[in-house]
Amino acid sequence: MKKFLLFVLLFSTASFVFGQMNTGTVTSDGVGNTDAIFQMGYMNNSDVIQNGQMDPLGGVSNGAIVNQFGVSNKSTIGQYGDRNDAEVFQAGWDNESTQTQGVGWAEDNSAYAEQWGVLNSSTQSQYWDNNTAEVYQDGFGNTALQLQKTMTNGAMGNYALAMQYDEGNYSDQQQFGKRNEAYVFQAQYYNTAYQTQTGNRNNATVFQNDLSLGGFNYAEQTQTGNRNTAEIDQGWFDAAFNDAVQEQVGNRNYAYAIQGGFANDSYQYQEGNRNVSMTSQYGDINESGTWQFGKRNEAYTYQEGEGNLSGILQMGKRNYAETSQEGLYNISGVGQMGEDNVALTMQLGGGNISGIGQLGFSNYAETNQTGFLNLSGTAQFGTGHSQITNQTGVGNVSGVIQTDLP
Repeated sequence: MKKFLLFVLLFSTASFVFGQMNTGTVTSDGVGNTDAIFQMGYMNNSDVIQNGQMDPLGGVSNGAIVNQFGVSNKSTIGQYGDRNDAEVFQAGWDNESTQTQGVGWAEDNSAYAEQWGVLNSSTQSQYWDNNTAEVYQDGFGNTALQLQKTMTNGAMGNYALAMQYDEGNYSDQQQFGKRNEAYVFQAQYYNTAYQTQTGNRNNATVFQNDLSLGGFNYAEQTQTGNRNTAEIDQGWFDAAFNDAVQEQVGNRNYAYAIQGGFANDSYQYQEGNRNVSMTSQYGDINESGTWQFGKRNEAYTYQEGEGNLSGILQMGKRNYAETSQEGLYNISGVGQMGEDNVALTMQLGGGNISGIGQLGFSNYAETNQTGFLNLSGTAQFGTGHSQITNQTGVGNVSGVIQTDLP
């Protein structure tokens, strides 16, 4: 009997120590809302607000669950509308989660945040209907922001996922429209990712050191239109201090960039429909820019080495450009205006410079440079011109102009 009383006394004391100074506030107005809060630790704080005061039938069947284990974690959940679902689980120190789902009649939104570690922060805001947002954080000082707006009632919503590990990673996902999908996967140190989607059925994905070493990479994706696809991979190979930016305006454009190495810079801009842009960078301090205006243009850039510079500009329809640079400090530029033009550039060595300009229809230009300090220029105007330039060795110079335009 004495042992039993001692056990009860110890259990009561432990419950007080591990649960002291926790604060939980629940306010529910409406019909059939469900609230559950469980806090174990020290100085945890949770606020759950679910109301439908705007209308006698508003605020129906919302559900919120908060579990906090650790010290000084904070969670705020606000749900306005019907059948919204929010869940928060935090284990560690000084983590903070804020979830706001819907205003007015917003319905069937779902937000989930799971945070392990220290000083992680997530903010999830959902408006209108049928949005889903998920955040998973494990580490120190990571930040995830998610904003979703379907822009109309009853529409199929957007999906956003952010997974962050290690230290100081930052992601900001904003979706305006219907059925957009955004994914961010971050690990290692101080990576930054921005995603903005406006329209319908766009897909954006960022990988940063999820499978590799590195950090301090920057990725930015902006999609305006419908069914565009953008992917930035800074996580397959060891990568640090790389920058990649993708902008898409139009429909069904595809942009892909992969970076491995140090301080590479990639920029891809697409305006029109069904354009394809792919950039691969391996090495250090390489820079690539691709601009596409029109439809069904294709541009491919491959850089391996150090200090290579490449630029591709396409205006028109069904133009094709391919640039490959391997070595040191090679420079290549391609400009295409018209339809069905083809430009191929290969540089192997160091200090080579190549330029191709095509204005017209169905022109073909190819430049191959192997060696050092070679210089080549090709300009074609009109229809059906063909030019192949091969340079091998050191210090070769070539210039070609073909024209039959009035």
